[in-house]
Amino acid sequence: MRHWVLGLLFVVFAAPTLAAWDDTAYVKKAFKIIALNNEYDDKTHPIRKWHQPIRVFIDHRVGDDKLHTMLTTIQINDLARATGHDIKLVDDPEEANIRMVFTRQGRWQDETRELWPTAENFPFHGAICMAHISVTPKTEVRKALIVIPVDLARERGKLFACVVEEITQVMGLPNDSDKVFPSIFNDASKNNLMTPLDITLLRLLYSSEVRAGMSEKQVMPLLDDWFKKNPNWSKQSTDLYLQSKFITEFGLN
Repeated sequence: MRHWVLGLLFVVFAAPTLAAWDDTAYVKKAFKIIALNNEYDDKTHPIRKWHQPIRVFIDHRVGDDKLHTMLTTIQINDLARATGHDIKLVDDPEEANIRMVFTRQGRWQDETRELWPTAENFPFHGAICMAHISVTPKTEVRKALIVIPVDLARERGKLFACVVEEITQVMGLPNDSDKVFPSIFNDASKNNLMTPLDITLLRLLYSSEVRAGMSEKQVMPLLDDWFKKNPNWSKQSTDLYLQSKFITEFGLN
């Protein structure tokens, strides 16, 4: 299995460089960019996050079920460990609030429209995989859809990255930006594993004081309080990064 995964990735993983990620001012700026903005508009948004347990159903519409399940399982376990949130796989789509579809390029646009009919236009042009979230009026995330056209993602060497990034984004970190580094949310970077910075953003978002619907003005002081209460936050985030099975079992870093 290890050689199977390594052969799949077609990418060189480099250990995350320090850059400025372990500076609180930099992390707060990154949080504002990634958590309070969207990829497809220039508006500032309130906090979006899950408060109810997350249940993920994997919808296998192509082969390699075991591989896709393994990648998804490792990633949701990493997310659960970073956030402390209740996240599990389920076998019944009726029990799920996240549906993760592994399909083919020739079908993914039609299947996305079928499974997520709430949107009028989808930004398919240039996309390799896609995620959508549904929120309450108070911007609590209640439902999500992730669609990965496996053949297209493999062709671009992005299957692994699609699994990691899309599940992480539906947690409530929906923006991408080349201003945030090192991060899976930076499309110009080669980071395919969540970095310690990404893990820190998740820990901030899922701290108990941060609630869905909070504005930038409400949430930013809470981040300062969190840093004061967690003086060893950068080491803790690095330790969480190093606990991923992607590293401990497959040697990726």
